[in-house]
Amino acid sequence: MEEENAQNLQYDVIILGASGFTGKYVVREALKFLNAPSSPLKTLALAGRNPAKLAQSLEWAAHPNPPPQIPILTADTTDPQSLRRLCSRTKLILNCVGPYRLFSEPVVAACTESGSDYLDICGEPEFMERVEAKYHEKAAETSSLVVSACGFDSVPAELGIIFNSRQWIGPALPNQVEAYLSLESDKRIVGNLGTYESAVLGVANGPQLQELRRSRPKRARPVIPWSHPLRKGQ
Repeated sequence: MEEENAQNLQYDVIILGASGFTGKYVVREALKFLNAPSSPLKTLALAGRNPAKLAQSLEWAAHPNPPPQIPILTADTTDPQSLRRLCSRTKLILNCVGPYRLFSEPVVAACTESGSDYLDICGEPEFMERVEAKYHEKAAETSSLVVSACGFDSVPAELGIIFNSRQWIGPALPNQVEAYLSLESDKRIVGNLGTYESAVLGVANGPQLQELRRSRPKRARPVIPWSHPLRKGQ
């Protein structure tokens, strides 16, 4: 059945929410890999509520070149049927619709139900832990991979840790890594409203996150032979 479904898929990736502030930058990066000689990305589609805005996003992302002929699909996170239609046509939904705790659980539900993979740039712990608790078994049943936190919040830190770990040999490995970030720009650095809203909601829903963690089975903590005391504020 899985082989049959794979043969019926039309797209390698569908970018959902491609007309938003972040979505258009994701489209711009995706176009760099589309049909490149060494890239596995051969078929791509954009999806969202407003086809006209999606077309504008594609034109912006492709500038100064003319936009490629990429299918534009209509879908809404408040319409589960439209999400299921998307999932039936692709291997992977790359979800840029945030704040995630408000809009994106239906996308995870559609992906885990259909067996398509799900990827997002979420930095909202309550959303990530809630969907893990709620959809893990279904995802395992349908072989759906649900991966969050693939945005700027997480990727630089992960790459830094990987690089750091490769500089050490043998048992003398660090058991703690502290990461620092310095931003430099010729232009004024500004925040995005959606990111700000996600941060505010994350703080406001701290009690729900703690309640969720208390309700889940306790996992044994890894034994660390030595740990540097955390700095104030960590």
